[in-house]
Amino acid sequence: MRLTIIATVSAIAFALTSSAQGAVADTVQHNGSFVEKLDNLNRRVIGSLAEGREVTTAGSSRFKVIFLPPPLGNLPDYGFALGVGACGLWKTQRDPLLYTSRLPVSVKFGFTNPFSFDARMQPVLYFNRNALKVSAEVFYRHRNEHYFGIGYDTNRSMERDRGVTGYQSRRFGFTPEVEWRLGRSAVYVGVVADFGYETMHNAGSYVAQAAEFQSLGGTAAKSTLMDVGAGVDISMDTRDNMLVPKRGFTLDASLLVYAKALGSDFNYSTFTIDYRHYRRLWGNDNVLSWGVVSSNAIGNNVPFARYATVGDRYVMRGYYGYQFRDKSVLKGHLEYRYMLNIDSPAGKLLLNRFGVAAWGGLALMGRNMVSYNAALPEIGAGLRLKVTPRSHLRFDWGYGTATRDVMFYVGVNEMF
Repeated sequence: MRLTIIATVSAIAFALTSSAQGAVADTVQHNGSFVEKLDNLNRRVIGSLAEGREVTTAGSSRFKVIFLPPPLGNLPDYGFALGVGACGLWKTQRDPLLYTSRLPVSVKFGFTNPFSFDARMQPVLYFNRNALKVSAEVFYRHRNEHYFGIGYDTNRSMERDRGVTGYQSRRFGFTPEVEWRLGRSAVYVGVVADFGYETMHNAGSYVAQAAEFQSLGGTAAKSTLMDVGAGVDISMDTRDNMLVPKRGFTLDASLLVYAKALGSDFNYSTFTIDYRHYRRLWGNDNVLSWGVVSSNAIGNNVPFARYATVGDRYVMRGYYGYQFRDKSVLKGHLEYRYMLNIDSPAGKLLLNRFGVAAWGGLALMGRNMVSYNAALPEIGAGLRLKVTPRSHLRFDWGYGTATRDVMFYVGVNEMF
């Protein structure tokens, strides 16, 4: 906890350094033009960072690299985390109408016991005036996980203890995707494949004895899971920015089939629909976001690690990660975000870097998409600290009414 507080305070101090120095200078000089000059300099130096839809000039195909806000944060499941990130930007052709291709790379370390690690690369390439989109996700992670069982009653009553519900997961994943644009619309349809290999070590007493864990073969010391699947995907994205969106929406639906004939350990399918909408209420600094996510695992032999979950940090922040799982989970969320916008020298230099957020959510879980037998509400609130014009530090507190747990998060940019 001490390390988390120190790191959080250090991050705030680093983000405010330039603003604090400018505020002191302005107080001494009482010069309004100084404020404007300093603000313009700040925008020129760091304004290009974290722009989700940055466009290179005049159709240039020149490759350039920007450094992303560092993956810094605190998660209830994994503790304090810190990393580095960068993104390559270029155009595959010299075409001013072509979207900018990107290659983000990040490495994050979790200071838990034992040490956790996550390396990730997510290239997105556009060709032929945006008619063809090729993307992928490649990652390797080593972190501590928990398994509480299947279903609401079991998960709710299970004691959370690393020696009981915990295990260590080492997972490699590769998900390539090829999509074609429908006419001149924002809709893309395509095919996707998924290759994954996971090893599970040092299972706790409950996990080692669970039938779902034993079905993977191996022992409590080590069990493995191979996933090989293929399917289809349809997506649509009209957001103005991918990191801190203020308007537009995103819709993604996918169906993947995992089969032993392809090399997978089990025969099963997954079906996911993810819809998220963003709208400015008034001005530029009041944003209302809402969304619905439906996650489903289909089949009689689904490995427990691939069940749909409730307690993931991207939507339901009031519950421990992956605490609740079943064949089908339906989540809905509504969040309000406001950044200060004070028209004064103090506001421009310091106060306008701060904001607030509040949200509520509800998750339903059950054995299939039409039969839910449990409801898990949550509420939460948070603070925002603007680091660049389109990048925030985020401090969130989530409360899950079903477990009465309070979760604290620190991160960069919005969760959704």
